[in-house]
Amino acid sequence: MGRDYEAEIIGYIMGRYPIRKKWFKPEVKQITKEWTLLDDFQFVPEDAHDFLLDLFEHFDIDYSSFDGTKYFEYDYPFWQKKPSPEPQIKPLTVAMIIESAKAGRWLYD
Repeated sequence: MGRDYEAEIIGYIMGRYPIRKKWFKPEVKQITKEWTLLDDFQFVPEDAHDFLLDLFEHFDIDYSSFDGTKYFEYDYPFWQKKPSPEPQIKPLTVAMIIESAKAGRWLYD
């Protein structure tokens, strides 16, 4: 029987990046593969990159083709021009990370 990437990755995320149900209680939410980095984890781009880098390295995922600008809206200083046209932001889900881990490389760019 093969490796259960879904259970392994969700377990790793829950252990290292738990999301509390309420800030004052120790209960944590159960992460599912449908969770997105922006909506459910509510990461800012810098934290999302750290999170993803940790997962990519831990699960040996080649991320050379990963382009964060497709998944995160960046803040640009007032003197720097925003890209035109502004990119459409796509949801990045835990399922995408699981499928990429199975393949050993980032599959979605």
